[in-house]
Amino acid sequence: MKNYILDLNLIDLVSEKHKALREEVNRRNSHPLNQTETHILAKLELHSMLSISEISRLINISRQGAQKCINGLLAEDYVESVQVEGNTRDKNITLTGKGAEACRSMLQIKLDMEQQIANRLGPEQVELLKTLLTEDWL
Repeated sequence: MKNYILDLNLIDLVSEKHKALREEVNRRNSHPLNQTETHILAKLELHSMLSISEISRLINISRQGAQKCINGLLAEDYVESVQVEGNTRDKNITLTGKGAEACRSMLQIKLDMEQQIANRLGPEQVELLKTLLTEDWL
């Protein structure tokens, strides 16, 4: 363990662990996606279909940033653009089969990592941590 981590406050400690976990998920992932792209895919998996404006609000980036990211995902066939019925101006974004597979792959990586953490810390500790993180304290 890095020595500096022992002196961190709760907020910075959670941030450091989050960053390390995300980096490990990305390292294990066979799909060459950055964090913003994986965040977009996760939101699309959750909501099925979203406009670019909705995506930008959900992940807290500019509409232009979301558009640029989505253009890359479109080019790599992770998402597709679909016409909104009754609206010729707006298009929604949905996952393709490749995008859904990337989401399934990332979920499996996360489940494997959670099991590794449980093996190291103990399943009770992992359940306690999950309980604490889901409590209404923020």
